[in-house]
Amino acid sequence: MRSIAVAISLVFLVVGTALFEAKAGDAETIAAINASSNALDDAFSKGDDDTIKKLMTPDHITVTPYYDGPQTVQDQLDSLKDLDWSQTIVGDVDVSLLGPDAALRTFVADLKGTFEGKTLPGRVFVTEVLVKQDGQWIERFYQVTTLE
Repeated sequence: MRSIAVAISLVFLVVGTALFEAKAGDAETIAAINASSNALDDAFSKGDDDTIKKLMTPDHITVTPYYDGPQTVQDQLDSLKDLDWSQTIVGDVDVSLLGPDAALRTFVADLKGTFEGKTLPGRVFVTEVLVKQDGQWIERFYQVTTLE
């Protein structure tokens, strides 16, 4: 019985240590995720095609209330001239690590601007899935849900 208790204690110690070690790097990982996402937002506001391509997976999908259905990277690049976009994040950004190479990032934002001459929705909830490829966090999925 004593050996079972010792074995269980060792399992808890190993698991607890592994969890602590994983958490120790979370702040750096979350900072890298936020930096990549912010750089992508900046690239969209500047119309920087090259940076947009670098910060999105080739199979990326975007779903927003202002696009006419799901958009690929190329769809977005083709319509970039029709987008006048700026975003102000309201409150905190939440990043949930889904594994060592995947994360979910969510936040509320106020959008300003137009797409194809139509005003963008004001208050929105943004959901992003980012993946780590070749040491870089890049966006795989982006969805905007209108809150108004």
